[in-house]
Amino acid sequence: MRWSTGGWAYGSGALIDDRHILTCSHNLVDPVTDRPPLGQATEVRFYRAYNEQRPASPPPGGAAVSTGYYNVNFSQGQDAWDVGVCRLAQPVQVGPPFAYFQPTVTGEEIVGEDVTLTGYPGVHRGEMYMDVDQVAGVHIDTNTLVYTHDTWSGNSGSPVWTYDSVTDKIAQRGIHVSREAQELRRAVLITEPVLSWVKNACAQPNPGGGGFALIGL
Repeated sequence: MRWSTGGWAYGSGALIDDRHILTCSHNLVDPVTDRPPLGQATEVRFYRAYNEQRPASPPPGGAAVSTGYYNVNFSQGQDAWDVGVCRLAQPVQVGPPFAYFQPTVTGEEIVGEDVTLTGYPGVHRGEMYMDVDQVAGVHIDTNTLVYTHDTWSGNSGSPVWTYDSVTDKIAQRGIHVSREAQELRRAVLITEPVLSWVKNACAQPNPGGGGFALIGL
């Protein structure tokens, strides 16, 4: 993400269909309670399984993002709504076995279950960072999922997911959003209201004018 306050930032996300990436709002805009001055993304590019040292500017290629949707509740300081969607300028083709991460409404049944966190950075290009850990707790009223994965800068927006070997399906349970070093790791739990917001973002008409647009919903 090219940032309005200068330079490029790096984060993670998951393809949820051939045109949309589920990520976090703080990859797109600073909340009012965050560092001054307030900044926002002015250009976003997506690299599937990009996993190298961060260059000063993005490498050639990558899929251009035409529109970034951030949650206005997050921009006003509500961490429970740190959820964002990026729309690619052109659809991409992703083959099996796991074509897309499907956001799945999740509740207290996930507590004690193993979940996987996948994101940037990792071992090398083409193989993302992965860590498996148990869910320590959920708080449905604040869209919060808590665990103790070891994460660092660049994992924001990563999918928190489970795998069903019977149906051979990935289910995304949350969106990694932790920004503090000394804390239990936190994700936005995909509750009914969160999934409703994601679906609404994906259903928005394309803004005119071309280029990159950043829209609060």
